[in-house]
Amino acid sequence: MAHALEASDMVATGAVAPAASPSREARREAALGYTTLDREVVVDRLPVQGTIPAWLAGTLVRNGPGAFEAGSRSVAHWFDGLAMLHRFTLAEGRVGYGNRFLRTKAYEGAREEGRLAYREFATDPCRSIFRRVVSVFDPGITDNALVSVTRLGDAYVALTETPLPMVFDPDTLSTLGYGPAAPGHMPTAHPHRDPDTGDLINHATHFNALSTYRVYRQGAGQPRVMARLPVRRPAYMHSFAMSERYLALTEWPFTVNPTQLAVANRPMIENFRWDGGRGTRIHVLDRRTGERVGRFEGPPAFGFHHLGAFDEGEELVMDFCDHGDASVIDRLYLARLRGEAGAGGEDEGRPEGRLPHLTRWRVNLGTGAVRDQVLSDAALELPRLNEGRCYLRPYRFAYGIGAVSEPSGVNDRLVKIDVGTGEAREWAEPGCYPGEPVFVAHPEGRGEDDGVALSVVLDARAKRSFLLVLDARSWTETGRAEVPHHVPFGFHGDFYGQEVAL
Repeated sequence: MAHALEASDMVATGAVAPAASPSREARREAALGYTTLDREVVVDRLPVQGTIPAWLAGTLVRNGPGAFEAGSRSVAHWFDGLAMLHRFTLAEGRVGYGNRFLRTKAYEGAREEGRLAYREFATDPCRSIFRRVVSVFDPGITDNALVSVTRLGDAYVALTETPLPMVFDPDTLSTLGYGPAAPGHMPTAHPHRDPDTGDLINHATHFNALSTYRVYRQGAGQPRVMARLPVRRPAYMHSFAMSERYLALTEWPFTVNPTQLAVANRPMIENFRWDGGRGTRIHVLDRRTGERVGRFEGPPAFGFHHLGAFDEGEELVMDFCDHGDASVIDRLYLARLRGEAGAGGEDEGRPEGRLPHLTRWRVNLGTGAVRDQVLSDAALELPRLNEGRCYLRPYRFAYGIGAVSEPSGVNDRLVKIDVGTGEAREWAEPGCYPGEPVFVAHPEGRGEDDGVALSVVLDARAKRSFLLVLDARSWTETGRAEVPHHVPFGFHGDFYGQEVAL
């Protein structure tokens, strides 16, 4: 495996600190981010420290879990909390805020009836075997859309890895109902937007005795399937790559027997099995037609998030955050994240896995060769880039969250990586734990990193969160706006311009 640079080659400015285990204090502090927020508020104007750029006008909408209990029972995994939306409205240096649970059937069951009514990612309501078999092939497995947000036609939708998108009002965060269902049981929560048509392109796994990966595009109406790829043991895929010419489904060696999924007495993700002796299968399709280009194989790997992809001659170049294997899923169970007794961890000799690193694969579509390269020694997850300038073409900068070690998901810094040199710049503050940085370009920007990065940061010592605004070029703080409560650690968000009322 080729590395972009060795640790000794890192420049002094922004160099990554040597690996070390986070303190128990840091783990205890970060545990606040995995506790329930019951409050729903609307604040017209948050207190601001520093400066919010006057040109920054629009709305940041964030998605993630807001509550982790149903009656006396907690969900098992970070990925299973009840969806809550947060909006930050920015105009003329001011910041407003509001938050609201998505009013889903899963929410009604958990918060109003005190029961877990639906099968979630790693939490099962323990129904009868008969009901369990029915639910696997039922599009209404859950409607708890807690992962991401996007535009679908003129609608704003919240997504997760189940078929029903939830439509919401970006101004009030009210839940408006369901959007058109995906043509499969497990779509990704990260569709790509077709730059030619504005449609969303996604893929969904349809479970059956012979399952299929269904690649589809969707505008304001019903989805249209572009391709069906048969598969006997479907893989867990949270995202995929799209370049100017191609789509690439990365079939990690973390797969499931669909029959076992239907009858096993365990939550959905616990039926998947890691096979480190098998490589990663890369299914490449034509972006416009869905025609299959070929199947290629890379080394064993596992990732939640792809970043950029582009074409260079006969090569498809794609970047993703590689965790090495799927053990990261086990490390994100709530008991462990909260540091509860008996949950495992370094003190109990449990394997800790490895940090995710931004990794580049070059797939030669002519020869079939796959070359891999780690782009930086800095750890990176929840990656973003300047989509306005860099989508589907070579780019220089990636932004995300990071850590110096990861026994329990303690991400304590924001990271900017130069993918050409591997240099990493970092923002960190004691007792603070940031979320995904969303890049917003300056409207008159002249460079790829001319803009800001917006991150919701937990200040564990103050027991509240704040919206952090970083100058993306210097990776230094310009200002922050304090929220009146803590915001549980979430996943993804998007920034929308003046089309959202302020």
